[in-house]
Amino acid sequence: MMADLHALAADIGPRGTGTPEEAVAADYVANRLTSMGIPVERHTFQAVTSQNAFPIAINLVALLAVILYSLNKEILRSVAAGLALTTAPMLWQTIRTSNIPLRFLLPMVTSQNVIASIKPKQDVRQHVVLLAHLDTNRCRMIWQSSTVRYLEPLTYLTLVILALLGLIYLIGVLFHDPGWVWWISLLFAAYILGSLVLLWIDDRTQYSPGAHDNAASVAVALAISRRFKTNPLQNTHLWVAFTGAEETDHSGLKVFLDKHKSILTQSAFIGLEGVGSGDIVFLSRQGLCAHYRPDPEMLNLTKRVAAHSTDLNVQEAQMTMEDEIGTLRRRGYKAICIAGMDPDTGSLPRWHRPDDTVDSVSIEIMETAADFVTRMLREIDNPSSLKQEG
Repeated sequence: MMADLHALAADIGPRGTGTPEEAVAADYVANRLTSMGIPVERHTFQAVTSQNAFPIAINLVALLAVILYSLNKEILRSVAAGLALTTAPMLWQTIRTSNIPLRFLLPMVTSQNVIASIKPKQDVRQHVVLLAHLDTNRCRMIWQSSTVRYLEPLTYLTLVILALLGLIYLIGVLFHDPGWVWWISLLFAAYILGSLVLLWIDDRTQYSPGAHDNAASVAVALAISRRFKTNPLQNTHLWVAFTGAEETDHSGLKVFLDKHKSILTQSAFIGLEGVGSGDIVFLSRQGLCAHYRPDPEMLNLTKRVAAHSTDLNVQEAQMTMEDEIGTLRRRGYKAICIAGMDPDTGSLPRWHRPDDTVDSVSIEIMETAADFVTRMLREIDNPSSLKQEG
């Protein structure tokens, strides 16, 4: 596992969505799987270039509304009110779905998936997908471990500011532009302009090396792939999906789901995030503002495995973090996230930071994550496996 971790996070280094380094990481993973004798499927697709592209576009719509309203024509004031009223719902849609109606206007890059398929010893009765994303994020100012506590308050504040801008312009239209509307709206416009500038600066920061997020998870997923290639599950088809564009709009996962919709509808999904150090946990609540929870059946199974695996000391936790489990749960799939958690910050270790490097990762923690997920998969395949081991 350490060799794979070093190859991804040190030799290849930062792997921003759509960058040449992300493509090299995909080739590396595909070659590793092929060397194990595991069939590989590749997907290439278009993805939004940055997570900030969504709020930047929304803020530009809000500022356009401010400009149109200032032109002091009735029809333009109505258009301004309509535009402003769309901004808060679009931001909420971004939080929930990593998508907005303006997506076709956003800058795009080419990303890719690497999908491993490990068939069972006997007939296929069910499918399970293990997820580990290939790309890394930038070293964010707010979306990082040391400032994660500010994420939700700032997001709620932005939602309120955008909603108030729309409401005050609607009042201006309904009451034929009382003079105070414009002046008050300038206060909201100043906040929106400031946010826009900070988002632009944030998108100019360097990419994180991503040793924890998510090279450690990729290395763990490769180790698990090797285990089940050697000793397959009895009746469970195991897919190991190394996805691209997780850090922007989850396009890799969405492409994978679309290509295999007929067989994945009832599948179970296990996501791996930041499993390089700290405490290995399973998340019972996560997300930003629009929180989501794992599938109850998956949560109960994970609790059962954790209770039986006292040697691994895997605990339940909650985390302010958006990942592919959110997309899965909002589409009705059975899914849960296994993560590494920094006990000091309550976030992924060194999340979106420049010091997320190989030297900070623990092989013991990676082995704990691999062993725990292996037991989960065996319990999914054979619900009596824990009793047999006991």
